[in-house]
Amino acid sequence: MSIATAFAPEQVLAHVEDFATKLAERAETMDRNAKFDKQILDEGAALGLVKLIFDENLDLDLSRMPLVHDVTERIASVCPPVAMELGVMRLVAYLLSRYAAPAVKERWLQPTIEGRAYGSFALTEPQAGTDLRGMLTVARRDGDNYILSGQKCWVGFAPVASYAIVLCKLESTDRDAPTIALVVDMSSKGASGEPGPELSGFRGLTNGALRFDNVVVPAGNALQVDGFAGMMDGLNMARIDAASYACGLLRAALEVSVERAATRTAFGKRIGDLPSIQIKLGRMRAAYHTARELAMRATETYMQGTGGDQDIISIAKMTASDLAREHTDQAMQVFGASGLIAYSRVERLHRDAKATQIFDGTSEIHETMLGRRLVNAFAKDGHGGSYMPSWKTGQPAETPTGA
Repeated sequence: MSIATAFAPEQVLAHVEDFATKLAERAETMDRNAKFDKQILDEGAALGLVKLIFDENLDLDLSRMPLVHDVTERIASVCPPVAMELGVMRLVAYLLSRYAAPAVKERWLQPTIEGRAYGSFALTEPQAGTDLRGMLTVARRDGDNYILSGQKCWVGFAPVASYAIVLCKLESTDRDAPTIALVVDMSSKGASGEPGPELSGFRGLTNGALRFDNVVVPAGNALQVDGFAGMMDGLNMARIDAASYACGLLRAALEVSVERAATRTAFGKRIGDLPSIQIKLGRMRAAYHTARELAMRATETYMQGTGGDQDIISIAKMTASDLAREHTDQAMQVFGASGLIAYSRVERLHRDAKATQIFDGTSEIHETMLGRRLVNAFAKDGHGGSYMPSWKTGQPAETPTGA
């Protein structure tokens, strides 16, 4: 039995601490080599880190989302690419469990949870990143099958995927064409995955492109939900994970900066005695707690099983990633010239933080979505919706709609 279901949360976190300690010893090598480390993921899966959102019967248990955050934050604090890979494994397992037909679920769910199969979550295309309505991947019905053609990029596990959950348009590439999400066996004729370009951050993450050339996909492999809606549900989970990665980076930046401030001397005293350094540390601590509280609030909305509050999730992802970028930069300032040493921990944090502002929706698209929904809600009801939290309950009021 894995730690995910055998132990209480505090025991799970104790095991994760051991895993993170070992992982920290390998993180620099992974960053230098930028190579996929299957052994690490095997160890994580064996610990039950993919199974965290499932009970012993492999039924979804979203009440563990706060625990998922704690686990993800800790792993990201030492090695963000591994945190993300485990997150993608949980994400595709979630989509299979919630939306896949029984036969598809039976084929792929348990192997994914156990780390025997890798699934890709395929949204982005070369000409359609944030603008998903501009995608050109299309599935056309042919009897009991769909014929799938197109390509996806910036896809986790693309070079090694056993299957992919692919968002595509149905019958047409028109912007407003209906959408469908297909679970595609990557061993199918015409399906292929390849490595993408080497990245500056999250190095070691296995990422790349998927291509589909008239791939035959059984109609029963379609997720049993509107394609766009189902994948957006998954994307909300990915965005919460992204906030968790950013929290891990903030946590690490604070840890290394405090140690540096307490041990580095200049002009006969600790640099931590300088007000300029104390201010950096104080703001860094506040940033970490701010990001963590927002991420936890996002997980709580997702626990309800309705895909989460998209505004709270956007706020958490945008704020945490922007703060991570700001304060990993400040950590480099604390380290001075030593912060510029290639592949050092603080330099890795700086590079990894930038990536969190880009994937799963750029900071710009999140702030745009938040603002647009407020304006549209005001146009609809004359006051912008009830977007302030209730002072009586401490709970957020209904999120503005009309985006």
